[in-house]
Formats: sequence, C-alpha cells, structure tokens
Amino acid sequence: MIKVLIVDDEPKLREGMRTLIPWEEEGYTVVATAANGYEALDKFHALAPGLVIADIRMPGMDGLELISELRKESPNCHVLILSGYADFEYAKRAIAYHIDGYLLKPVDEEELITYLQELREKISLEERMIEWQSGEPAKTAEVLLRELLQPKEGGEASAEAAAQLGLEGCSCEVILLELKGLNKGEDSREEQVKSLMERHWLEEEERGLFFTLPPYMGILLKEPLANDSARESLWQELHYITAKEGLEFQAAAGGAAGSPEEAFLSFATARARLDDAFFGQKDTLLSGKPDNWNEPVKRTGEFEEEPDPERDVEVQLLLAVEAGSGEVARGLIGQIVRQLVHARREETYIKDNLMRIVSSTIARLEAANPDIRPLIAGQASPMGEMYSSANLHDVEQLVSAYMEQISGLIGSGGRGDEIKRITDLIQRRYNENLKLGSLSEIFNYNSAYLGKMFKNQVGEHFNTYLDKVRIEKAKQFLTQGMKVYEVAERVGYMNSDYFNAKFRKYVGVSPSAYRKEN
Repeated sequence: MIKVLIVDDEPKLREGMRTLIPWEEEGYTVVATAANGYEALDKFHALAPGLVIADIRMPGMDGLELISELRKESPNCHVLILSGYADFEYAKRAIAYHIDGYLLKPVDEEELITYLQELREKISLEERMIEWQSGEPAKTAEVLLRELLQPKEGGEASAEAAAQLGLEGCSCEVILLELKGLNKGEDSREEQVKSLMERHWLEEEERGLFFTLPPYMGILLKEPLANDSARESLWQELHYITAKEGLEFQAAAGGAAGSPEEAFLSFATARARLDDAFFGQKDTLLSGKPDNWNEPVKRTGEFEEEPDPERDVEVQLLLAVEAGSGEVARGLIGQIVRQLVHARREETYIKDNLMRIVSSTIARLEAANPDIRPLIAGQASPMGEMYSSANLHDVEQLVSAYMEQISGLIGSGGRGDEIKRITDLIQRRYNENLKLGSLSEIFNYNSAYLGKMFKNQVGEHFNTYLDKVRIEKAKQFLTQGMKVYEVAERVGYMNSDYFNAKFRKYVGVSPSAYRKEN
C-alpha cells in the first residue's frame, strides 16, 4: 500500500477525503492527516508517506512553503495540491515545484481517483527501478555517476566510481539542465528529451557523460569549459536538442573541479545556480557571472526628511503614469525591481510586491480619473503571465510594458502644456511628496528651467503654489472637525509643527484657532 498524508486546515475536508475515497481499493492507505504545514512536516518525517495531498492556502506555513520543504528532503515525493477556484493563478505557481497535479475544491471524487490510478502506476514503476538497481551486480554508468556526484561520507565510493568510469586524474565540470513549461500529462515529452540527450552524449562520450538526478538532467564534462564562447556553444547544443520537443529549459555550469572526486562540488554549485536562475540571464548557460539586480538603488528627488525609498518611488511611478510619461514609468519599474531584489532576493516576494504596486497604482489612477476605467479595463493585465514567468528580466519587461501602455492611454498632452499638467497633478496629488526635481525628471526638463516656466505661467513659485493648494484643502478638512495632526497628514505634511507654521503663514492664525472660528 502507498502511504498518504492529507493536509488541510478544514477538518471536514480532511475527514471527508479520508472516509469517502476507497483508498485501499486503489492501493493506498491514509496514514495521517494534518491541519497545517508544520504539523505535516513532523508527520512526514515520522511516517515517510509516498503521496502528500495538501491545500494551497493554510495559516502559518502554506502549501507552497510545505512543498518547498518536502522537495529539499525528498525530491521524489509525490504531491497533489488542492485549491479554491479563486486561487487558480496562485496554484499554477506550484508547477515550479514539480507537483503531480492539482484539484479544485470541492474535490471531485472521480477526478481524484483518476489521479490516484495514474500515480499508482508511476510509483510502482519507480519502485521496480529501485529494486532493479539495488539488485544489479554490475553498476551502470548512471549509478556510478550518481555515486560520484552524491558521495557517501569519507569519499571512498566516489573514488571507486571515478576509477570504474575511467576518469582518474582528470579535471571535470558538471552541467545541470532543468526543463520548463511541462504541463500535466506531458511526461512523454520529458522522456523524449531525456532519450535524445542520452543518445547525443553517447555519441559524444569522449566529451562527457550524461546522467539524470531528478528533477535535473546533467552532463559530467571530462574537460571544463574554457571560456564564454565554449559556454555559449554548449548552450546552443542543448537548445538544439530540447527544441525538438518544443520545450524551454534552464541550464547551469558548476565550474571546474580539479579531480573527479571533487565533482560533487561542481554539482552543488550548478544546482545552487539553477535555484537562483530566476535572477540570471535568459537563454544562456548560467555560470556565476554577477547580475545587475544588486546595483546601488537610485533615488530620485530631493527630500527634507529621510524618505521611505519604496514608497517614494511608488509615488513617482504613479505621477509618471498619470502624467503620460511612459519612458520614465519604465525606468521607475526597473528601479522598483532592483529595490525589491535588494530587500529580499526571493521570487515570490518580488512577484507579490510587483502585483501590489501595479494594482495600487491602477486603483489610485482610477479613483482620481474615473473616466479612464474603461480604457484600463481594455488592456490585458500582465499579472498571470508574470507569475508563470521563470525569469526576472521577463517579469520586468512585462510590468514595464504594461505601465508604459497605461501611461500612453492617460497622457494626451504634448510639449508645451507641461505647466497645466503639473498644476492638475498638484490638485489631485497634493497629499503626496511632490518635488519640483522629481517632476522635472518626469517631464524631461532641467529643474531650474522648469521652475522658471512655472513661475512665469502661474505667477507663483512651485512650492508656494503647492503650499497654498494644501492649505486650502486643510481649511476644508478643519471645518469638517478633523484633528490638526490628521489634517496635516491628509494634506501632505508629515510634521505637525511644520504644518502649523505653514498654516499661520498663509491664513494668519493657527489651525486650532481656525477650526474653532469655523
């Protein structure tokens, strides 16, 4: 019997699945249930189930985090995930963890049984392969390579494996490859690529030895790659083979190992580079070259106080899109992406924050400009494609193009009406951290020159005009009975004393006195 662990925070669903499905008839036995990811990990360690069925959304450790931990400890463990209809896009991200399938709640009994039947055959085949390999007196080259790349403590097995493979005394390098874009039921395409790779490297045995270590395929090169040209040539070679099945892939080089006994170090490095492939260059053999995501973060504008850099650049993005400055918006997205990487180099964190920023920007644009809602609704959102993307460069391009597209829909003004567009922005965004320097970048003017233009056309300096708009808005809020500190924040002054001084300057009395009089 194949042992099953059911993980869901809903007790009725856990018990329903355990009692309603004819597990034993299908060759399974439910050994335990768990209410969250942490409890599931404990029971996984104790019971070693062959199949885990887990909800995608749970308090504490969610389904994706649980699957990530399971993959670290047991790469060959089989997983089915459960999700609500509203979590469909979220559930698709689990594909990156090589799940065996997902089911929508409420669970359809026949669909689950179909999955169980398919998995039973797959697990049975895996068990027969393990038995065959363990009982085979003469080790295959594949088994010897695995011993070399995952040596036992002390390294004796790896030295023996190197000798049997005829690799004594040579330097080498490990190349790992991981297929992308495989959908449920497409195992045959993966197997076909493996077959093509195996055949190709059998013909190229003098150069390297092919192996599989799920979820990877790999080559142990008998001579390390000498330079960028050699790496590019090998990537093209791998691309030629995978393209026959129309599949995408990521590949990484582990660097030179001085001897076959040190090949496991090259293997570990290549695996780490694949784990970080989201941040690497697309369509290239990842080789440890520094990427540009950790470059110093540029901050725009001048500030009287130390700003929150994330909030400040998000405000600038809003202003750039609202002003129709698509090129500036594209640059700001690049800046935001680098800030996010600087904060946490983690794929889900970056994608979630980009979704938040884009959604917030669109919501604030629509709130101030209700007429643009139909225009924005007519543009396809990039969020679904962004979440399925395996490369940060692609993610940045998708979001940048979308923001540039939206700014093109909103911005109708041409050169010469910038001051009118700026005063309109001030009327709508008086509570933001508006600075002439930031706006000069958005409108592509020298700051001093833009200031002169503003004074000539409006009759007042930029800061004076902004202060007067804010004070007029403040007077309205004070007459509504709002507290002084609330009004100060509402109109864009984070410092109440500074707000008091400005109010006295333009009104002649303090905000408190004005509220009492009105």
